[in-house]
Amino acid sequence: MRKVYLVLALVAALCFNLPAFAADSAGIGIETFSEILEDIESLHLSKPDQAELLQGAVDGMIDSLEDPYTEYLAPRELEDFNDSINGNYAGVGIQLEPGEQYPQAVGTIKGTPAEKAGVLPGDLILKVDGVDTLEQPLGEVVQKIRGPEGTQVRLTIRRQSTADFELVLVRANINNPTVSWEVLADGAGYIRVNSFGNNTAEEFREALDGLLQEGADSLILDLRDNPGGLLDTAVQLAGEFLDPGQVVVSTADRDSDRKVYRTKGKPAAKGLETVVLVNQYSASASEILAGALQDYNAAILAGSRTYGKGTVQMVVPLEAGGALKLTIAEYRTPLDRKIAGTGLSPDYQVITPALQLLSAQRLLKPAGPNTLILENVNNEALVNGETVQTKQSMLQYNGTIYLPLRFALEALGYRVDWQAADSSVKVTGHGTSAVYCTGEGECTGTVAGAAPLLTKDGAVYIPLAGLGDLGINYRSEDGKVYIEKN
Repeated sequence: MRKVYLVLALVAALCFNLPAFAADSAGIGIETFSEILEDIESLHLSKPDQAELLQGAVDGMIDSLEDPYTEYLAPRELEDFNDSINGNYAGVGIQLEPGEQYPQAVGTIKGTPAEKAGVLPGDLILKVDGVDTLEQPLGEVVQKIRGPEGTQVRLTIRRQSTADFELVLVRANINNPTVSWEVLADGAGYIRVNSFGNNTAEEFREALDGLLQEGADSLILDLRDNPGGLLDTAVQLAGEFLDPGQVVVSTADRDSDRKVYRTKGKPAAKGLETVVLVNQYSASASEILAGALQDYNAAILAGSRTYGKGTVQMVVPLEAGGALKLTIAEYRTPLDRKIAGTGLSPDYQVITPALQLLSAQRLLKPAGPNTLILENVNNEALVNGETVQTKQSMLQYNGTIYLPLRFALEALGYRVDWQAADSSVKVTGHGTSAVYCTGEGECTGTVAGAAPLLTKDGAVYIPLAGLGDLGINYRSEDGKVYIEKN
């Protein structure tokens, strides 16, 4: 059939007075779509490439779903996706954790460029290829360090008692186990799960067996910055803590049909006192595992509220290569809690990243009073005898000593909550509760005669004398502040 084209060459003025056309209620079918594609490809002034048009159409379909988790994965992207879940990637082999200001190295993988270059535990990564990492999400920093095999990455590193320096490393293929473990100095076992891949359950059992053989009497399970992975793997790990047949998670599809996932096998970690560390980047399978352990009171959740990704995706292979990662269901915890958009609230809240592991150790092994030593010459503190990097140091203002409020009080075992409604700070813990005013809004503090808080560069500080209102002992001597809470 011969098509007749209406060629428009109207002056611009006419464009402002075009008639409205009635919408076709039938919508666009496959035939109409194909016709539009053909016409654009054959007639448009820009001579568009068909592959680009099809990519745009696919992107448009996916964008119309308003679902950030549904996406098309080209063949190379699919390979990278699978590798990232299973711990295979091109990078330099640094194992990082969130620091108070900058990401901090906790170790290197044997035989990798980072190990060969001498990167040490405690090194801070200040810049990646000249881009500052200050307060950047750990996942974003990791992605910047990774890249194609054989390419270079320039890291600016800060090491204690050494001037800042740069290392230029050549990226290599890394096969990084998704699970790492160690026995901490206090006898607690520590397992970090980076993602939930095909081999994670086996790696986790090996780690657990190793800890128990070395005499670990409790466990810290670190799921911080873990974006998730395979749902079945999360169920398998839950089976290490819960009796067989227990519900770990249930999913509901588009027709509200429910599917229940239950534990199997012998739980090697059942009865082992456990703290699970989570933060705002713990998502998906991490939340499934953490939520199940929380619902059964099998572990204490510590850290900050989790991401809130309560949906399940299926990876659908495509005949031409690549895949469609498609949201197919939402999930609920054993107690039927929905996680989407809200996340999991920890049983013990500690927002400061540098204090989370120390707080988990304290929960498992309380030992004497909480102690804190601060000085105004550097961004370091001694918390219960351990050196910790701080985001802000103490300062003097109008003759008064002020301490970074959240850091100081969380180090002493308190919970700190910002209350946006009246710009106040609520502090709870050790059997007390108090509300402090920042002076930025209408606020009625609960501590009679308390000096107002100081806000500086977005951080909130408490006067040293204000600690006495909470029954905290303190003294200032030779530029240092010594604090103790029984």
